[in-house]
Amino acid sequence: MQRAGGENQLMREPSDKGKIRLLVSWCALLVLGYISATITMADVLHDQKVSAITRHLLRLDPHKVEAGRTALETQKFDLGREPLNIKVKTGIYVDRIFDVVLRHIHWKVDFYIWFTWTGPNVHPGDNFQIINGEIIAKELKTKTDVGDIHYELYRVTAEITKLFNITRYPRDNHMMTILIEDTRHQSFDLTYVPDAEDSAISSRVKIPGYEIWRKGLVEKDHSYKTRRGDPRLPEGYKSTYSQLVFGIGIKRASWGLYLKMFVGIFAAVCLSMLAFFISPAHTSPRFAIGIGAFFASIASIYVISSQIPLSSAYTLTDFVTASSVITIFMTLLTSTISVGIYHRWQAGKAWASRLDRTAQIIFLIGYTTLSVTLAWNASL
Repeated sequence: MQRAGGENQLMREPSDKGKIRLLVSWCALLVLGYISATITMADVLHDQKVSAITRHLLRLDPHKVEAGRTALETQKFDLGREPLNIKVKTGIYVDRIFDVVLRHIHWKVDFYIWFTWTGPNVHPGDNFQIINGEIIAKELKTKTDVGDIHYELYRVTAEITKLFNITRYPRDNHMMTILIEDTRHQSFDLTYVPDAEDSAISSRVKIPGYEIWRKGLVEKDHSYKTRRGDPRLPEGYKSTYSQLVFGIGIKRASWGLYLKMFVGIFAAVCLSMLAFFISPAHTSPRFAIGIGAFFASIASIYVISSQIPLSSAYTLTDFVTASSVITIFMTLLTSTISVGIYHRWQAGKAWASRLDRTAQIIFLIGYTTLSVTLAWNASL
């Protein structure tokens, strides 16, 4: 129906070809939006996963220096005496892991550690420390000599600091490490030799939400950025200690946590798509569904955010929640267009129905593909 004055020009109805172009353009915009968002966010998560795997492999590679660590000191110098050069065979048996809390950036562990060596008594059991944590309790279980062989066995409870990488939470994986160093003897006097054969993790060790999928025991020299004022060492030398690294790789055991976290926001998106089953003639119920879904998604985001530590990096959780909220907003915008077509175009009912049917398919396939692709690229 034509209207008077300037409004008549503003509301002038396009031709059928123009109508088709408008609908195709809008649907193409939705499709391109989903494609570009899926590729961009999936690429970020894939890079984060590869970076995490690389860091974990470096942690358990005795021949590689990890990122952020000081380069190993290889300078030879006159110590004024013969180095002790004692090899201490050392192993670890993890008996219990508990209090693994991502928000508290720490975990606790009970483990046995043993030392076997020949030669002078360098007291490795008295002098070892945990570099990335604190020993809460230490108990000598066994101390014995068999000929020239010395043996000590300790039970240790420790709290270990761990800055958990949550960029792929809740499809994350982590390398939890116990780093052992001697407090008195540098690497030229004492070197740990990993007892990898006897080192293990108890079958009783359970970490809620995770499964243990990798372990390793290696020795890596660790250089500091200072000689610590030791007058025996030349200027510019970096104190270097033998470091025993026991790594425990953990990953998500199932998809349970992922579904529990996002079930609310997934339901909100599905609810918003139901609006396309309501005729544009019924404006109030159609928009009520979308608006209700929008506020339900915002409430879900607050619940999800309370479960993880704050992070400045873009995470899987950010991508899922952002794409969900934007999807709901776009369904509302599409409904607005559909209602406008219904009331302003000739045969508006038919054109609005075409838009609704096409939008249903695009939103369903686009959002599902996006969500599955993000989860897949974040998982091991």
